[in-house]
Amino acid sequence: MVSMATKRRSDYFSQAKDLSKKYKDYLTLENRMVKDSELLVKGLRDKLMRWDEYERSLIDKTLTSALAAFILGVGDDKTARKIETAWPIIVGDMLPPLTKFLAETKEYIDNGTLRLGDKTLDFADYDLLGAVPGAIDLKKDELLNIDPEKQGVNEASQSAALGRTWPGLVTRVIRYLANPTYSFFNLGSYMKVQDLGYKEMRRVSKKDKRCCADCKNYDSLSWQPIGSLPMPGKGCRCYDHCRCDIEYR
Repeated sequence: MVSMATKRRSDYFSQAKDLSKKYKDYLTLENRMVKDSELLVKGLRDKLMRWDEYERSLIDKTLTSALAAFILGVGDDKTARKIETAWPIIVGDMLPPLTKFLAETKEYIDNGTLRLGDKTLDFADYDLLGAVPGAIDLKKDELLNIDPEKQGVNEASQSAALGRTWPGLVTRVIRYLANPTYSFFNLGSYMKVQDLGYKEMRRVSKKDKRCCADCKNYDSLSWQPIGSLPMPGKGCRCYDHCRCDIEYR
């Protein structure tokens, strides 16, 4: 998968630039990717696409949306060098857990857990961000048992949102196409302010019951040398649900 992505790197870069021009901010991009997640899973379920087409589309959209969010974070025309720097970070973050996730989904299809052509479920009847059996309830901090050092691997194998139902599968796909846009937008912003000469950064948490202990700890550190704090979604048990802000000076 990494080899395939590397060969198509220039295509991903071009598609990401087009995507960033179409969707002017990461929230609009994120909303678009939520819709694309549903369309992808619905296409697989309703036999509108073969498995290999679904697999390729999910990989393509995952990498392209992450790159587009990064470009939006950079926010200027000096993206060529920065996108080359961001590329191995994006590939390293996204492809290992995505590989495992795709293997799990194929296993569920092969053993009949997920039945192709099953149109008895209408995704519109579900709250795909929380009310689906097996999905993550955003009102609860269900990620506290995740070791931040192993978050990329554990995300793909945790008991929540395993994707054993079609709506549950949508919530998992959202965690690759939509949720990471915030983290990669922040990565682009970080590279931008670093070039501008900013020297310090701080991570500001929401300070509510959905905020994990790691995020509260980063918040308590206040201003730190730039580059010494991880981006939102990194090094914390909120993972891709992290809502921390990053400020620079």
